[in-house]
Amino acid sequence: MAHVEKYTKGNVQGLSIHWNRKTENHSNQEINNKRSYLNYDLCEKEGDTLSRMNDRLREVHCLNRKDVKVCADWAVTLPESLRGASEKEQRTFFEKTYEFLVNRYGGEKNVLSANVHNDETRPHMHFAFMPVVWDEKKQREKVSAKEVLTRKDLKTFHQDLDKFLKQEIAHIYKEGILNNKTIGIDTVKDLKKYSEEIQRQKDNMDAEFKEYKQKLEKQMQSVDKELKSK
Repeated sequence: MAHVEKYTKGNVQGLSIHWNRKTENHSNQEINNKRSYLNYDLCEKEGDTLSRMNDRLREVHCLNRKDVKVCADWAVTLPESLRGASEKEQRTFFEKTYEFLVNRYGGEKNVLSANVHNDETRPHMHFAFMPVVWDEKKQREKVSAKEVLTRKDLKTFHQDLDKFLKQEIAHIYKEGILNNKTIGIDTVKDLKKYSEEIQRQKDNMDAEFKEYKQKLEKQMQSVDKELKSK
């Protein structure tokens, strides 16, 4: 199961703290700090999500507006059929999913992070990337989530990922990404359960972002007071 969200530069400043686990104080009660050492980032570039974003922004054209979506995040959850698999097999699933996503969205240069979280109820990966396209008219790369995450891309995503995984790791992946979640849902009950799970994950991320935003605002206010007192 996978779903995508788009974020502004301001959003990423807070979310990167959550994705990279830079604090042990989480509003998301499902996070078990004692298991956070099991997390890992499949993106091997130097720095973290935020620094990689800033580095990539210096290389591409991006409109100077606060509402521009400079980052997209595919959250991919480990299939139920692999819950009892070994750590090696689970990592193989995420590594192959990472390979698929890298190839689909412009290569390693656009990847900001790919944090696999094993410290929550369901292991999952946050594949954060910069949606970049080639501007043929101006002969340069530009940020454009609208042109990358098109209706066609979203419509074919799950089927394409499922097909890729079955080709690459058929020995461990039989079903899961589709598995009555994204196609062939037989009952209203199944659909409701799937929708509630996505909403729960989104609510957890929203709560984390709100918390980090408040912390940043307090820090900025504190700095302003110190500057004014001098």
